[in-house]
Amino acid sequence: MEPMTSEDRRAFLRRFMPPPGMSAPEMPAPVAARAAAPEASTITAGPLAPLGIEAGLEPYTAPLDARRAAHLLRRACFGAAPDRVADFTGRAAAEVVDELVDEALARPLPEPPSWADTPPPPRGSSEEAFQAYFEDNAMWLRQYRSDWFREMIDGGLRERMTLFWHDHFVTATQAYALAPFAHRYLTLLRTHALGNFQQFVYEVGIDPAMLIYLNGNVNEFGAPNENYARELLELFTMGQYDHLGQENYTQEDILEIARALTGWVVDYFALQVYFLFFLHDGGEKSFMGRTGAFGYDDVVEIIFEERAEAVAHFICRKLYEEFVYAAPDEALVDELATVFVENGFEIAPVMRALLKSAHFFDEQVVGARVKSPAELMTGLLIETKAEPSEAIYELMPRAGFFMGQWVLDPPNVAGWPGHHNWLTTTTLPIRWIVQDVMLYGDGGAQPLDLTALAAGVYDAADPYAGVYLPAALAEHLLPVPVETLDIGEVDGEFVGNLEANPIPDEVLDTPHMKNLAMVFLAGIPWYEWTLSSNDANNRLLGFVRYLMQFPEFHLT
Repeated sequence: MEPMTSEDRRAFLRRFMPPPGMSAPEMPAPVAARAAAPEASTITAGPLAPLGIEAGLEPYTAPLDARRAAHLLRRACFGAAPDRVADFTGRAAAEVVDELVDEALARPLPEPPSWADTPPPPRGSSEEAFQAYFEDNAMWLRQYRSDWFREMIDGGLRERMTLFWHDHFVTATQAYALAPFAHRYLTLLRTHALGNFQQFVYEVGIDPAMLIYLNGNVNEFGAPNENYARELLELFTMGQYDHLGQENYTQEDILEIARALTGWVVDYFALQVYFLFFLHDGGEKSFMGRTGAFGYDDVVEIIFEERAEAVAHFICRKLYEEFVYAAPDEALVDELATVFVENGFEIAPVMRALLKSAHFFDEQVVGARVKSPAELMTGLLIETKAEPSEAIYELMPRAGFFMGQWVLDPPNVAGWPGHHNWLTTTTLPIRWIVQDVMLYGDGGAQPLDLTALAAGVYDAADPYAGVYLPAALAEHLLPVPVETLDIGEVDGEFVGNLEANPIPDEVLDTPHMKNLAMVFLAGIPWYEWTLSSNDANNRLLGFVRYLMQFPEFHLT
């Protein structure tokens, strides 16, 4: 193979980068018009501290109630479908967590898109041929982002882990440009999402998207490029300092590792990665106390042999931040790191231990994280049991961009800051708008049918559904106890013939049930509402919209 020259690479990327002003996605016109906002500032309550939970990695032994079943599904997947919550309620955490992990390990990869192996036109092709491919490539990337959201909705823990690793092993289409490379990268994340982390590190370092993104494809003998070596240590495996505050590596280690990683190149026109020995520095290198004529394989092995404990703590801390809380509990991280090392850096045993733990199910953890835009949108669809139109799937990636999460293009190599950073003076109003659009339809989308949701959380045949269903919907959609919501006293009284149709005392004597029922009924007699009423879905849409305006809906 003839290697690409630096000018080849620059010329190629010039062809495939979007023209000026075209890099950001466009929102549907009605949404864009409503989404204007002042310069963003983060909505935060101040510095975070660990939750101070006494429980550790010991198993949670109580049967799951509905709230904790929903908590597990929201954190480990993307949302709590009513039927899955009902299935998990009353069962042991150990049993259902094993079920989720086993499903993720067994889940087949999605069928490759038709363009997965379609290369660009060969060198020397006409501008028209390149332009046609560029237009197709842009369309493929748009569709691929939408397809990923479809997979998130159905993909459970496997896709939840895939999004986590995308935020860890960051690449960006703005660097590598080609949709086939995006597909290979995402397939790599899915394949290793719960597999062996050492093998994962090895594979991701020679993935074409990563080689291009962090300049590994221009790391050559005599001109070593430090970018990937630096991020391999700082962001992908161990961090600059270990859990005891000791430095994990030096600048000299980075320089020597960069030399060991030389020789890997990407052929854009063949969609292939090659190792070219004449571009590799075969000389002696010294790093992390080892000396030899090291190459790529040696680098990965030495990192896991010499810094095993540091790697385990670093990755387990990130898993804790993602699946439990943004401020790590170091004692729990220590326990997880031990599991990681004892299991040869297999990811699945760590996730089983974490998700089964009494720590994970502690009351302080439930509802303590801010939903990412992806969690917000996919969770809305999962938890309402709605069948969205094609227009909604097309909207989701673009809406994610305006809420701060443009999948396949994190903002930088460190990924999305997350947690409080998801909520700014700009993104919070956009979140409300996106929720409205997804519920009521916009830009070609149709309103969601929420009747299946109502039937899934309360018996629609119950003659008292009109007064009990509102609280059931709130308990299902919000992660906090409903009685803690700041509902406020609803003015007015229930209407209709209440002597012949009395409202149950339980509703009248329970403030949150009474007020939610009055909001839901909005002036109609409670006994006139049924799921078969002509306005049933409109009333459900209005009430679910009301619940989604609570700040607690943005928590998971």
